[in-house]
Amino acid sequence: MSTYFAILTEVGEAKLANAIALGQTLKLKSLAVGDGNGNLPMPERKQKALVREVRRAGLNQLTIDPTNTSQIIVEQVLPEDVGGWWIREIGIYDVAGDLCAVANCPPSYKPLMLEGSGRTQVVRIVLIVASTAAIELKIDPSIILATRKYVDDQDITVRAYSDEQLAKHLVATDPHPLLAKVAYVDQQDTSARAYGDQQLAKHQAAADPHPLLAKVAYVDQQDTSARAYGDQQLAKHQAAADPHPLLAKAAYVDQQDASARAYGDQQLAKHQAAADPHPLLAKAVYVDQQDASARAYGDQQLAKHQAAADPHPLLAKSAYVDQQDSNVAAYGDQQLAKHVAAADPHSQYSKKEVATLPKFNASSKLASAEFVQQAQGSMVKYVGVNADRTLTADDMGAALYFTAPGLTLTIPSPDSLGIPANSGKYFKLFGLNQSPGTIASGAGVVIGYDVGDVKRIIVKQGQFITVMATSSQVWQVIDATAEMGRNADFSSKLAASSGHQKLPGNFIMQFGDATATPGGNFIAFDIVFPVECFGVCLTGANSDAVNRLGTSKPSRTGFTAYSSDSTPATRYIAFGK
Repeated sequence: MSTYFAILTEVGEAKLANAIALGQTLKLKSLAVGDGNGNLPMPERKQKALVREVRRAGLNQLTIDPTNTSQIIVEQVLPEDVGGWWIREIGIYDVAGDLCAVANCPPSYKPLMLEGSGRTQVVRIVLIVASTAAIELKIDPSIILATRKYVDDQDITVRAYSDEQLAKHLVATDPHPLLAKVAYVDQQDTSARAYGDQQLAKHQAAADPHPLLAKVAYVDQQDTSARAYGDQQLAKHQAAADPHPLLAKAAYVDQQDASARAYGDQQLAKHQAAADPHPLLAKAVYVDQQDASARAYGDQQLAKHQAAADPHPLLAKSAYVDQQDSNVAAYGDQQLAKHVAAADPHSQYSKKEVATLPKFNASSKLASAEFVQQAQGSMVKYVGVNADRTLTADDMGAALYFTAPGLTLTIPSPDSLGIPANSGKYFKLFGLNQSPGTIASGAGVVIGYDVGDVKRIIVKQGQFITVMATSSQVWQVIDATAEMGRNADFSSKLAASSGHQKLPGNFIMQFGDATATPGGNFIAFDIVFPVECFGVCLTGANSDAVNRLGTSKPSRTGFTAYSSDSTPATRYIAFGK
């Protein structure tokens, strides 16, 4: 028997099975280590906690074994600043804090730097599960350490991404689309000059360039004080050296234009004369240097790897694998022998460990075998209706049949049975070899048929009917042979005095009124038989009247009705295909 191994706990098995059944995932979050209280413990399925836990933290990594897809590898990194205890037992917990897997391991002491020695240690567990797709890792990246391999892989990815982005930048036609081009600046300058000249011309040519200023006629209408004030202000305006100080003068505009051009020329000259006009762009020398550095680093790492006595310390050696294989084989033989010899090798199936949920429950709680059996898609049971009674929730999904003639099964509303609307719950009732039985609707309940709502339906020998709950008060007939007269294919024909009905197997039945005469009277069928009319039957008021009736050999379109005397109108039935 193997001394060191890992197993799922009972809680872990139940949660994983439930996750697989419901298409969900078991979210593993943390890993704990313990010292076993000084002894090497043996993992037990019923464990709820470690013997003595010394540390618990989040998982660093959860992956599928590339060589065995039914195995998952759970890993945690113990940093240098934790320790001072032995590691003999390991536990894996989910987001709810439940112990889902437990393992033991060879005793290993995790030292602290204060003790004179420190190291970063990786704890790894390999678990065999029924579905690796049902396992999910939940981590907090702000507090989880990364292994050196993970960092090296990320560094390679980042370097490759940087090289790719730089190459795209260098070959781009316009690597700086947000910077204005010289041609665009010149165009904007020309546009601004033209606009300024246009506005100045409009101002100078306007009949009244200052409409907000008071006119002489308006000033004349004001009182004497206003006239004096207006004359005074006008005189000041006319005598001013610069009556419009807020308007740009031509000299100022020319000066600003010359200044702008000079500034632009200066900035362009600085850019062109700069030793490094684009400091944020990588230079060819830098790229070559980084490439040489990366190559040197790679060669150095490869040399260290090749020179190491054990370049893959985390990989199992052939001798170890062979030993583990022998241990596993021996342990498997021992467990199989125990399983075969056990009186009840599947105790978890024979004991009711999970409470049965209420019928029609749609929550994400654990489901018992009983609940699954009740909710499965096939007919759940075969039940006889032995007396007049009301349908119950336990009848849903069952095949019912009447055990005695004349019985009535009353259907209450789906809502009163606790059946959710549009849940697809149904029952099926068979006539079998008993006399007719009746399905009747309860108070306020509607039974929907294809020709309208009905209150009761008779199920005769050899017939069946399937009824489904479609709303809180409605049961809908979705499949039936009971009371074919209610079927839309038959109802109109049965109510008509003449017509035809197409039957299975391409057979056709035609019927209608006919008047027979001594000389013969041709009766046309409702439709032409596509192939042949097999025969026609005439009916009379009594047997004596029938004896006086006769027909010619029918054709596909009709027949001739004869009588030995004046016979009242009769009816006919014809069969063919």
